[in-house]
Amino acid sequence: MTVITPRSRNAVTTMAGALVVLYAITFLLGALLHLGARVPMGSVVLVEPRIVPATIVETLCGLLLAFSAYAVFARRSWAWSAILGAHAFALAGVLLGMVAIAVGAGPSTELNDIYHRVMLTVLTVGLILLLTPAGRTVFGRGARGSYDRADPPPRARG
Repeated sequence: MTVITPRSRNAVTTMAGALVVLYAITFLLGALLHLGARVPMGSVVLVEPRIVPATIVETLCGLLLAFSAYAVFARRSWAWSAILGAHAFALAGVLLGMVAIAVGAGPSTELNDIYHRVMLTVLTVGLILLLTPAGRTVFGRGARGSYDRADPPPRARG
């Protein structure tokens, strides 16, 4: 049995929040690239074809992930629901992008293909971890979605 102490809960939720911030940044960067922006990264310049539908989906994914990171860091009672929903939405967006490229609805680049594969893996693993009893417990959701009896429920905060 895994015992999650308040101290380890804080460390795990902080790491989850930091990862979600990173995911949000990558989606928003992808949105900029698909708007036609050229992003210098040291001696390399990132460039992607202009794809407006991809820009819209990536922006929505990035904003939802950023919003869920806010919920985690602000210790909102609904943080688990927000981070779970953001992961599911972003995963759906990645799958939509992969399908669109596979059916020829948009151009394919090596950078975009690698990004889709990495995010597919990361978001799937994150979603699975969030749905485990331990993943639920670190966000105060307990094994069945309610607060653990050992932990008092957090104060209501909008």
